[in-house]
Amino acid sequence: MGLEAINLYRQMPKHLYNEVTHICVLNACSHSGLLDEARSIVNEIPLKTGKIITAVVCLFDFFCLM
Repeated sequence: MGLEAINLYRQMPKHLYNEVTHICVLNACSHSGLLDEARSIVNEIPLKTGKIITAVVCLFDFFCLM
């Protein structure tokens, strides 16, 4: 259901985006194997907090180990 999560994320007003929504959508990408979509979302995040960076590292580490 990763694509559904991304679609819902994209439908949200951007002013509602926050750390939790970014982490959730990145986790959905991770669990669904959507690496390119995750990369696109990461590039759009203006403020990358420590928790978001941790989610990104886990995402890309998972794909590097495959």
